[in-house]
Amino acid sequence: RAVHALAASESRLAEDPAARFFAQRDAQFVLTAVKPEQYRRIGHPEVTFAGRSNVGKSSLINAVLRSSKLAKTSKSPGHTSTLNFFSLSSRACPGTVSLVDMPGYGYRSRHEWGRFITEYLSTRQE
Repeated sequence: RAVHALAASESRLAEDPAARFFAQRDAQFVLTAVKPEQYRRIGHPEVTFAGRSNVGKSSLINAVLRSSKLAKTSKSPGHTSTLNFFSLSSRACPGTVSLVDMPGYGYRSRHEWGRFITEYLSTRQE
C-alpha cells in the first residue's frame, strides 16, 4: 500500500505544477508594515488574506506555508494589527509569491480598518 501511495503521489507531482510548487517550497517571514513606504518594494505577486477578526486568516496562511509558527495566531481577536508579509518560493518552479496577513475587521473601528486597507490596496501594482 505504501508503495502504491508513493507512486500515486509522484504521478500527481509530475502532472500538476501547483503540486510541484507546494511540495518543494521555501517559506519565510519577510516584514511587518504599517505604512506604504515599508512595503512598496516587495516586487512579487501578492495573495492577501482579509476577513473578519478571529476567523483563522493566520492559521490558513500557516497551513498554506506548511508551518505552525510563521504567522502568529491567537485565540483573542485583534491580535494581527499590522500587514505581515511572507514569501513562498519553490525549488521546483521559478518565481516567488508573497502572502499578506491583514488585520481582521470588526475588532478595529470600521473607519480605521477601512482607511488602512484602502491605503494598502491603492498602492499595490502586483
